[in-house]
Amino acid sequence: MSGALAALVVLRSLVFVGWPASHFDSDQAVTGLMAKHLSELRAFPVFWYGQTYMLGVEAWLAAPVMAIGGATVTALKLPLLAMNVAIAVLLYRGFTAGTGLDEKRAALATLPFVLAAPITAAHFLTANGGNVEPLLYVLLLWVLRTRPLWFGVVLGVGFLNREFTIYGAAALLLIEAAQRTLWTRVAARRYLVAFATAAAVWIVAMVLRHFSSAAGPGTSTADLSTLLAANNLWQIAERLCLDSRAIAAGVGQIFTVHWPELFGLEPQRLTDFGIESTVRQGLGGSAWLLVPALAIPAVRLARRSQPRCPFCLYLIVTAILSIAGYLIGRCGVVDFYTMRYELLSVPGACGLSAWYLRAERSRAWGTAWGLAFAAILTLSAVAHVRLIAEYLRQPPTAAKQELIAALDARGIRYAYADYWTSYYVSFLTRERIVVASDVIPKIRTYNRIVDQHRGEAIRISRSACAGGEQLTPAFWSCRP
Repeated sequence: MSGALAALVVLRSLVFVGWPASHFDSDQAVTGLMAKHLSELRAFPVFWYGQTYMLGVEAWLAAPVMAIGGATVTALKLPLLAMNVAIAVLLYRGFTAGTGLDEKRAALATLPFVLAAPITAAHFLTANGGNVEPLLYVLLLWVLRTRPLWFGVVLGVGFLNREFTIYGAAALLLIEAAQRTLWTRVAARRYLVAFATAAAVWIVAMVLRHFSSAAGPGTSTADLSTLLAANNLWQIAERLCLDSRAIAAGVGQIFTVHWPELFGLEPQRLTDFGIESTVRQGLGGSAWLLVPALAIPAVRLARRSQPRCPFCLYLIVTAILSIAGYLIGRCGVVDFYTMRYELLSVPGACGLSAWYLRAERSRAWGTAWGLAFAAILTLSAVAHVRLIAEYLRQPPTAAKQELIAALDARGIRYAYADYWTSYYVSFLTRERIVVASDVIPKIRTYNRIVDQHRGEAIRISRSACAGGEQLTPAFWSCRP
């Protein structure tokens, strides 16, 4: 059964991994360039280029793949695909181990993640520093909860990679406190070792950053501004919001905005998330399906004595903490463009589904929930089928792919451009064309190289300019 789930994950990821331009931008290109530089032993990035608060895990994982197969988008995303498969398998095994669920129902409970809607699935395969990783770290924390040393390593790496990992550790503490098992000498020693190890990992990373290539080959932390040279603890402090009214106002938007988008029910064009496609996901009026899908299990599980499902409870509490953190960190502002900050609701929904499948004895309630659950998954599956069919039939051409062809045709090797153009072009040409960003420069190396070749460089513009040449319908060549 786990093999079938893995196959479904690969299928819903096929377009994003197999077609390089289907969903790719400069944020992901920066990660790809980090991996390329690592694979060529030209740089040693510890954190994401241009900052010191998001550990470059994706680049380190992709570097060996690129060393073998070259610097491609597929090579960059294969480790992310492996993480997606691992998450599906860990969820499935968590539901089959000690929960009383049979294999079929355990597999059914994993489907909110396995068949995540296209935009959410794209989030899980976006190489921009840490979308899918917190889901994996949270699951690993559960697996390693009785092995404090390894627990601490995962927590330390996970927290440095993306702070959302801390929700898993907090959930375990809350659950043990509620069960009155936290206040024992054994538990105290276990968590002391775990958090001390995590702190040691954090300190090591803070030391290593001073020896890292912080903004491209040949750079150091001296190339970063004071603002960007902070750590992730500073970033958390910066984002804390204590406006209770704003946070309370955002609670309703979790139900009306965030979850309908996260579970693929809100009618949206895939291009809204930068996916090159004419396909849409969701269906008008379908957001109401979340009411029976989430409310029936929540109410039914709360109203009567239920069989225990510790793993399910862990996923649910982690998701609740994630939602609270999202509201506090965003000061109650919930929108489509920050959806990536709260993706742990997906495994939370898996945990809620598994516990309900374990406990429900009423055929009527089970049928009502099952119909809503199936309808949500069907909408997601239909959108994926349409997207895959579109790419098998005639893959769309991205505007920046046309730009690369125009630059190659004119023999242009150096250019300046905006952030969202510069690193995209640089990575997809494997640095055959070096484009420096004159706004938000993440790779200072490029600015130095292009400055040295300013006489032969151009400025890529999105609007017409005096004396310029139109390269494509979307881009112009101007004087630097």
